[in-house]
Amino acid sequence: MGKIKIVWQSFAQATPFILSNTIIFVPYLLYIHLIDGRDIITVLPFVLFYTFRMTGIFLIRSLQRSIEKYTLLILALLLGGCGSLLSLIGALYTPIFILASICLGLSAALFPPANVSVNYFEKAQGEKVTGGKTYLLGLILLLPLFYGLSLPINGQLVIVSGLYTLYFVLAYHTIRHFPHYELDFKDLSKNVFSPKELIWFSLFFVAIFLLRSGRILFKEVYLNIAILIFCLIFLLSVYGVKVAKRSWHLPLWVNMLTFFNGMCGNFLILFGTFYTAAVYGKQTLSTHLFLPYFLGIICAMLFGGKVGKLLDNPLHTQLLGFSLGLISLFYSPVFPLAIGILSFFHSTTSSWLNQWYYQQDAIEAEQRIIAKYATSNKGSITHQFLLMVFLLLILRYDHFPMNELFSLPNLQQGSKALGAVMITVKNGSSIFMIIWLAIIGKVGQHAFDH
Repeated sequence: MGKIKIVWQSFAQATPFILSNTIIFVPYLLYIHLIDGRDIITVLPFVLFYTFRMTGIFLIRSLQRSIEKYTLLILALLLGGCGSLLSLIGALYTPIFILASICLGLSAALFPPANVSVNYFEKAQGEKVTGGKTYLLGLILLLPLFYGLSLPINGQLVIVSGLYTLYFVLAYHTIRHFPHYELDFKDLSKNVFSPKELIWFSLFFVAIFLLRSGRILFKEVYLNIAILIFCLIFLLSVYGVKVAKRSWHLPLWVNMLTFFNGMCGNFLILFGTFYTAAVYGKQTLSTHLFLPYFLGIICAMLFGGKVGKLLDNPLHTQLLGFSLGLISLFYSPVFPLAIGILSFFHSTTSSWLNQWYYQQDAIEAEQRIIAKYATSNKGSITHQFLLMVFLLLILRYDHFPMNELFSLPNLQQGSKALGAVMITVKNGSSIFMIIWLAIIGKVGQHAFDH
C-alpha cells in the first residue's frame, strides 16, 4: 500500500504540468466536435471557451490589485475542475456545456501563468517542482487523454471530461502540499477594475466572440463587424504603443519576441487544426499535429536548455530555430516535423521569456508572468485576425464560395481547391512570420554582445 501511495503521488505531481500544457486545446477539441452549424446551443460552448481563454488574462490585468499567485492558481484549478465536471454532466443535458465552457475558458486563461509564477517562486526557495521524472509521468498521463480524444464525440465527453476532472483533483491535492502554499483572500473584495484594461478586455472579447460565431453560424456580417472592431483595436494599439513606449520595462526586442511567440501559438493550434483537417483530413489530427506538438513540448523540457546554449547569442538560437520550422512548412511531406520544430522553439522561447519577465523588479511581482501572457495573447489575437483577412481576400480573389470557409470549424476535409487555398494561406503566413523574425533580429542585434 505504501508503494502504491508513492506511485499515485508521483503521478499526481505531474498533473499541474499536464494541465498547463493541454488546457489550451483539449476543451477546444472537445467543444468543436459538438458543433452542428445550426443549433446555437452546440456552437456557444466552443465560442465561449475560446473567447474567455483568449481574453481572461486581460480581465485579471484589469484588477487594480493583483491576486496572489497561489490564490490565482487555486482559483484556476477550481474553475477547471468545475468546468470538467459540468462537461461530464453536459453529456446528459447539453445546455450545461455553456457554463462548463466559461469555467474552462477562464481556467485556461489563468492556469498557465499562475502555474509558472508558483513554480518560479518555489524554485527561488530551493524547491524542485518539475524534472525529468515529471515529464515522463506526464507523457504516460497523456496516453489515455489521447485515446479519449480519438473516440466518437459521446466517448470523448465521458473519457476526456472524466480524466480532466480527475487531473484537476490531483493537481489541487499536489498544489495544496507545496512547501510554501498559502492563500491570500483578505483583499480580494478591495479589487476594483482599471477602466483602461477593462476596455481592452471588452473590445477583445466582443471581437473574438463575433469572429468565432460568424464562422460557425455562417454569418458573414459577424465577420465584417469583428474585422471593423479589430481595426479600431489596431488604431488604439498604435496610439497606446506610442504613449507607453517610454515607460516599457523591457527591451523592444523582448516585447516583439513575446508578441511573435503568441502568433506562433495561434499558428500551431488554431490554424494548424483547420489546415490539417482541410488538407489531410481530421483523422490525421493526432499524427500530423498533436503528437508532434506534444513531442516538441516534451523535448523542449528535456533538451531546450542545451539547445539554447548552442550559440553565444541565445536570441539568435531561438530566431534560427523558428526560421527552420517555418521554412520546413513549405515542404508538405515534412509537415509533422515542421510542427514539432515550431512547437519545440515555441516552448523554449516561452520558458526563456518567462525568466526575463520574472526578473523584472520594475514590474509588480504578481503581474510579471501575467504581463508576458497578456502580450503573447495580443500576438495570438492579432495573428488570428490577419489570417482571417488574408483568407477572405484570397477566397474573394479566386471567386471561391464562402460556405467552404464556414465548413472549416466543423473540421471537414475540404475540396482540392480549398486545400490549395489553405496551402497558400499557410505559405503566406509563414513568409510574414519569417519577416517578423528578421525584424526582431535587427532590433535585438546588439543583445548579449559583450
